[in-house]
Amino acid sequence: MLIEHSSQQLMAIHFESPFQQLLQQQRPLLKSLNKAKKWQLWLSDRPMLKRSWINTAGLDKQKVVHLSNLKNENLISTIEKALRSKTCSYIVACINDLNEQNKQRLQQAVLSSNTCLLLVHDEQCGQLIQ
Repeated sequence: MLIEHSSQQLMAIHFESPFQQLLQQQRPLLKSLNKAKKWQLWLSDRPMLKRSWINTAGLDKQKVVHLSNLKNENLISTIEKALRSKTCSYIVACINDLNEQNKQRLQQAVLSSNTCLLLVHDEQCGQLIQ
């Protein structure tokens, strides 16, 4: 995260990735979910999660799993499988194209899982389901 000072009233924050922004913005939620004795799954199409960010957020790095290089077409089914396994306290997925059919699939899987699913758009606008 880079912080630029343009004036005393204006401060611009530039995040290195959508995952870093999510860790910063959702820190209280993630820390509360961190207390569960379950995995914390992060999914993306490229490496985007740094251990230093996990440490800064106060998460247990022993429970954080980051699967990267997932193709978008495999991402929905991977999320569904992880939700159905009920072994994660939360799942964060970086996803760009979510059509209505896939959104319905994920909503059904979330309802049956008791797992929090955070979907992050790669242009740094986040979406929370459940």
